[in-house]
Amino acid sequence: GKIKGKNTVYLIEMDGITLCHLGDLGHQLTPKLVEELGVIDILFLPVGEISTIPIDIAIETVGQLNPHIVIPMHYKTDALIMNLKPVDKFLRKMGIREPEAKLKISVTPSSLPTGPQIVVLDYPRSL
Repeated sequence: GKIKGKNTVYLIEMDGITLCHLGDLGHQLTPKLVEELGVIDILFLPVGEISTIPIDIAIETVGQLNPHIVIPMHYKTDALIMNLKPVDKFLRKMGIREPEAKLKISVTPSSLPTGPQIVVLDYPRSL
């Protein structure tokens, strides 16, 4: 909170799945916070850099929490006018060249992937 301001992290446990929404995280996770968060199945990770953590810290956060699924968020899209970086830099650094964007995902405890899988959620282009 000292650099980018206060932030709230949401940890939601539902139907045997633990989701963690990091909000507008502006700092590295401390070992204490990593321990408090525990096992994360699905991580919502800010990757737009400008008002949140740099990409390298976002990637480090994935390594610290080791979630089954990472959903990038808070990045620039055609529908968003905020000053943010696009998701591409994060994806490239994670070794993903052509991501498959999905409008939704369905997950059960038994269907979770073994390692961190990056899932880019798409959005409707017109309403």
